[in-house]
Amino acid sequence: MKRDLKTEILLTAERLFNESGCRAVSMRSIAEALNISVGNLTYHYKRKEDLLEAVAEHQHEYCRALPPPGTFSELDLFFQTVLDRRSQLLLECHNRDDMAQAWQMQQLAAKHIGELLTEALTALTAAGLLRPDPARAAVEQALLGLLLYGRPAELLTGADAEQTRLCLWQLLSLLLTKQGQHELKKLNLE
Repeated sequence: MKRDLKTEILLTAERLFNESGCRAVSMRSIAEALNISVGNLTYHYKRKEDLLEAVAEHQHEYCRALPPPGTFSELDLFFQTVLDRRSQLLLECHNRDDMAQAWQMQQLAAKHIGELLTEALTALTAAGLLRPDPARAAVEQALLGLLLYGRPAELLTGADAEQTRLCLWQLLSLLLTKQGQHELKKLNLE
């Protein structure tokens, strides 16, 4: 069976970027992790920036294939996953170089998170758990802002992201129907 080296490079780079941060990973360290020469690596990806772009696109395509949350349990898992991942990205990007290199990945992720959130709220409204409301767009933007950037307390004091998760649900509760209120109680968010 023929080795799909380009895919192996992509997956290894993604793993290393997530483990060590974009700046800490060099083309040489990726090649060493794969037991290939740097020349073999640069045959597929000329520059580290090309590889970062490919990783960002791969992550976006993977996320794009995920179905939007359709229940409160799925939405809660989505909230937790995004908050956990956001924390990892913030830890990786403590200086300008890391931030510049991760910017494209973060833009694609933010776009997709927004798309999934919109689809989830639409599905939950269709299921009778959320009210159709003129304020929905404002609530949706506030939810997206909290998911991507957190609360000021997180930024200023390093407060737990769990409180942000609870804030997301408090904000969403503004749109709940009676049925939605009943379903939300089943999640035990306290």
